[in-house]
Amino acid sequence: MKILNEEHFENVRRYAESIGDTSLQKCLERLKSWEENPDYPCEISLYYDHAPYSFGFTQRYPDGRTGIVGGLLYHGIPDRSFAVTLQPFHRWQIHT
Repeated sequence: MKILNEEHFENVRRYAESIGDTSLQKCLERLKSWEENPDYPCEISLYYDHAPYSFGFTQRYPDGRTGIVGGLLYHGIPDRSFAVTLQPFHRWQIHT
C-alpha cells in the first residue's frame, strides 16, 4: 500500500487509537487483501481527502490500468464525508 501523505495517515491512525475504534484498521486490512488477490494483484494508493480523518484511494494494476477509485471515509460528528450511509454511525467505511 502506498501512503501518499504520511503525516495525515499517522494523524488519522492516532485519532482512531485515541477513540478506541478498530474500523480504520479493518478497512486498511480489507484494502490490503485487494492488493494480495493472486488473480488480480494491484497497488492501493491512499491520499488526503478533504473530509476530516478520511482518505481517497486508487487501485492500480501492474499494467498501469486504474481499477476502483474510492474513499476510506470517516463518518463522525459532524459527518463531512458527503457520502450516503443507510444508518448513521461513527466509524470508517470504504466507499466505491
